[in-house]
Amino acid sequence: MSRRRSTPYAILGLLSLRPMSGYDVRKESGESVGHFWSESYGQIYPALAELTSAGLARRRVERRSGKPDRHVYEITERGREALREWLLVAPSAMPVRSELLLKLFFGDEASAERQAEWVEQVLADSTTQLETYARIGRELKHEHPEEAHAAHWRITLSYGVHRAEAQQRWARETLTTLRSLARDARAKSEGQRAKTSARRRHA
Repeated sequence: MSRRRSTPYAILGLLSLRPMSGYDVRKESGESVGHFWSESYGQIYPALAELTSAGLARRRVERRSGKPDRHVYEITERGREALREWLLVAPSAMPVRSELLLKLFFGDEASAERQAEWVEQVLADSTTQLETYARIGRELKHEHPEEAHAAHWRITLSYGVHRAEAQQRWARETLTTLRSLARDARAKSEGQRAKTSARRRHA
């Protein structure tokens, strides 16, 4: 299995928590690592097949009366060894790829008022994220106090909190700048219209 692809190892990590179906993996991913690492159905099922073929996970079928069979995957000892080896490899650098920042970089060619709307959405989204992280923090404290993974879960949660708080600060600072630019643009436009109107009156 290629060490350059993180998806299989992300799924191995989830299976190390408990046996899961493909649906369970997708749901658990969205509720935990999904805050910083997303996996689609199109990635999950091929990766589960790959892990099973490599002997890193095993599949069993749960028969259910009146319902389709449920395919449940669990990590093998070889899978745990592969996961531990992968966890020791230095992570790849995190690329920064933001269409918002790209548009703001060239923003002098466009409307500052429109740009401010986008940044207002960033502020709203980061506020919602902080509310979500606060809820998760309460759940970790009250529902998983003895969970062995809890300390590491709190580390990733703390990253999300700091990131959202930084986005809030950046958004407020940027809104001040963009609103000032918008006022200047309006004043300039009004001044040009006034000059044009004056020339027409004296023509």
